[in-house]
Amino acid sequence: MSRTTEQRRVPAFGFDDLQRFAAAREHAARQRTPSPAAPPLELRVTSESRRTDEQWTVPEKLVAECTTGKVVIDFTRAYCSRRAIDIRVDAGSGTIVVIVPRGWRVDLDAVEFGAGAHASNRVTLPRFPGAPLIRIEGRIESGVLKARYAFRSPVAWLRRSR
Repeated sequence: MSRTTEQRRVPAFGFDDLQRFAAAREHAARQRTPSPAAPPLELRVTSESRRTDEQWTVPEKLVAECTTGKVVIDFTRAYCSRRAIDIRVDAGSGTIVVIVPRGWRVDLDAVEFGAGAHASNRVTLPRFPGAPLIRIEGRIESGVLKARYAFRSPVAWLRRSR
């Protein structure tokens, strides 16, 4: 009987718990609001490599230009609040790789290819509801444009193919 009276004296939720719940709700609401218009991200490479593989906020438009180098745009750790992302590409004999999480979609229909250019779109799964659509437009002279998922099979990892 003393145990039940002790339980009656201690409230189920304390004031600290309510403050913590309110802070978590405010944080979730801030995460859902779209970010303000960010300036376009420009990745220009002449003969070196450049990656976006850290945590970053995705702007509405991206520009990827490479003459003979390699540009890797990795969306797996990116914060994206947009439904559509436009990427403008211009490659001479360089390589542009777009890495997306499963459920996203990549559209390469607006890309013009020159002599010797190669495109590989391995993003084939259907788009999840609410997931972003990446529209790529521009010109590839004699380079390579790849769109793929983040995971590679163990065999592909051993071959180090990207």
